[in-house]
Amino acid sequence: MISRNFLAYGDTLFTPSESFIVRGYRGFDALTPVYAGHDVRGPGPAGADVLALGALHGVTGEAGFKQFGILSARLKDEIARRKPVLIHASFGKSGTYALPIARQLGLPLVVTYYGGDATKHSNTRDSLLRVYNRRRAALWREAALILPCSDFLWRELAAKGCPEDKMIVHHNTADAEQFQPGEKQKIILFAGRWTHKKGIDTLIAALARLGPALDGWRVRLLGDGELKAPLIAELAAAGIVAELPGWIPADEMPRHFAEAMIVCVPSKRAPSGDAEGMPLVCIEAMLSGCALAATRHAGIPECVRDGETGYLVEENDTDALADRLSRMISDKDATREMGRKGRALALSDFNLARQSRKLQDHLLGVARAAGTLAKNDR
Repeated sequence: MISRNFLAYGDTLFTPSESFIVRGYRGFDALTPVYAGHDVRGPGPAGADVLALGALHGVTGEAGFKQFGILSARLKDEIARRKPVLIHASFGKSGTYALPIARQLGLPLVVTYYGGDATKHSNTRDSLLRVYNRRRAALWREAALILPCSDFLWRELAAKGCPEDKMIVHHNTADAEQFQPGEKQKIILFAGRWTHKKGIDTLIAALARLGPALDGWRVRLLGDGELKAPLIAELAAAGIVAELPGWIPADEMPRHFAEAMIVCVPSKRAPSGDAEGMPLVCIEAMLSGCALAATRHAGIPECVRDGETGYLVEENDTDALADRLSRMISDKDATREMGRKGRALALSDFNLARQSRKLQDHLLGVARAAGTLAKNDR
């Protein structure tokens, strides 16, 4: 099978916390990504074609490209010689940067939204000062397809005026070969940034209510962030001894999920409006056979089944979260069964190979409708 190139646009490329972008292309056999962006933050896939745009701009530089959509002749030539059949942009802001490329090279544009790019007040208000805000309406009007990663984001975008007939929900997923159950221990795990959106403050308040019920259990809180210092003080005041290893490299995360019995995902909408799309930590935990103690936030209810693969409580409901954790701690057999059911659900509904093929099908459909696949043959 002949594979066609497409431009995989992200203003920042290969950020460690955004490995899901590259992973989403893993099952492609008819399309090959040419990665394009300005800020390359890590190594790309072996053998990948990476187009660092910074050196390709003319006299107006990066600012001319981003602010005014000016494409130098050299930039056009570098893209054109790769004969891309479409552009797939990850995150709304990258979509608006890619829009002038799509216009000037006659390529269809697909944009995936992941969370804050659709929910933050800074992204949803009208503003002439930010490129995304002033091009947002044009992006939604001219893009061939928009892929929110959850039903929740679909609703958020529709409420702001994104055309409903242009949107298809495409869920994120994780690698089942990488995330697998291990020898389960009595560990309650949190993995994420210590920020308002991640709800780490709600979790710590709930743990403080459990008191002696935590005896025999280990509390492991991964990550760093702006709330860490004051919340560590709350842990100490409540007499909770927690493991605090800080930021963990991505390749070490499967081990933590493998041995944890309970994973907490108490996410909530931040004061900035920032919300999750569908937290990958939920899928990674489910694939690892962990039971979830989570909130009814964003796309979480789309992957966690209350009472079956874990428990769901309302955002900020400390008492309810403490109650569900108490149930899970006191009935380890039921908690293990939740973990087993969660893995089965993740393997069925959030299968990496299947989701990657779906994404390729979406992109191929757009290219066929635009006629760019035929042009690529010339």
